[in-house]
Amino acid sequence: MTILLPKAEWLATLPQAVAVGSMLVTDEDGLVLLVKANYGARAWQFPGGMLDPGEYPTVCAERELAEETGLKCQAAGLLAVMWHIPKESTGPRSVVQFLFDGGRVPADTSVLLQESELSEARWVRAAEAMRLLDDKRGAWLEAALRAQQGEPVQVLAR
Repeated sequence: MTILLPKAEWLATLPQAVAVGSMLVTDEDGLVLLVKANYGARAWQFPGGMLDPGEYPTVCAERELAEETGLKCQAAGLLAVMWHIPKESTGPRSVVQFLFDGGRVPADTSVLLQESELSEARWVRAAEAMRLLDDKRGAWLEAALRAQQGEPVQVLAR
């Protein structure tokens, strides 16, 4: 015998995920823009944040970039995806992070930092970015840089 749940109850049983849109922006000299959070682990990361209800990941990445840095770049293409299984800090939710190509900006582009969320921004070479980023974000950057060179977009699981 099959018991059918009302739709709302059935939907509540499905796995949940938090979605994040982020942007990889480089300048004409090939420097990568990183920002440092002033909350949580205070980690270096790419500009980005959680999607608002009904928001597309590309729109989120563009909005978050503008809010956090003052830069207005279009999310030109998907470079890499990071999938995180549920853990204590996310409760029963997985996290999926999309990293989009924000293109190149002039070498002298300044950043207007959103001080309520970020303590610092830096334009750095990829090698320096790898030293500043944690292991998972470093792997994400490597995958994104390979995608910029024409390799397939990767989904990284962490």
